[in-house]
Amino acid sequence: MNILGLVCARGGSKGIPGKNIKELCGKPLLAWSIETALQCRDVNDVVVSTDDKEIAAIAKKYGATVPFIRPRDLALDHTKQIDAIAHALRFLEGQGKSYDAVVLFQPTCPLRLPEDVSAALKIFQDAKTDSLISVTEEDGVKLYAYYNMNIQGIVLPRFQSPENGTNRQDYSPVYRRCGLLYIFKPEIVLAKKSLYGNSTSAYVIPKERAVDIDTPFDWKIANYLMRERLKPNQ
Repeated sequence: MNILGLVCARGGSKGIPGKNIKELCGKPLLAWSIETALQCRDVNDVVVSTDDKEIAAIAKKYGATVPFIRPRDLALDHTKQIDAIAHALRFLEGQGKSYDAVVLFQPTCPLRLPEDVSAALKIFQDAKTDSLISVTEEDGVKLYAYYNMNIQGIVLPRFQSPENGTNRQDYSPVYRRCGLLYIFKPEIVLAKKSLYGNSTSAYVIPKERAVDIDTPFDWKIANYLMRERLKPNQ
């Protein structure tokens, strides 16, 4: 398969200003995803879509290709990522590039490993699905409580306690989507404006790598986990 590794990284960020180029353990956040993508033997090209010239320069420094600067109207706060992905695919098509599958590397997920990508691609190919998403396990009892709370002030007027107790072992594991990996056929995005086709497979990723940085607290968690990973003899 001819596989594209795509990184979408716009310049504007409200929660953490300059997030994509802010240093995490000695490297710009963006660099961790680029390096992981480049280490994957199955990924043929690593392309960064950005509207920001500084991000583009950093992406090139770490080995990615930046064949265009994304139009400003595709990098606004309300812009949907799916539109930026479709733009990148159409541009590459215009350059004579075609791909069997796309792996989306969100820069806000720096803890994924190359082996995660390889394992997910194998599942995607073996399952013959239109798309694949990464998921991580959660405790069923925690999600049960979460979905049955409605806080008004300090009151829980609609709180419904679990019927069968609150022990973790009383509940089967459940899974939530996480943003570390999306794999999809290009035609799904171009035809349906969606990352999901008629069938979707899943790759289960451990919690210690399932961090998606949206807030300063998320940043602290990712920074701690990355430092632990980088300690000698680990």
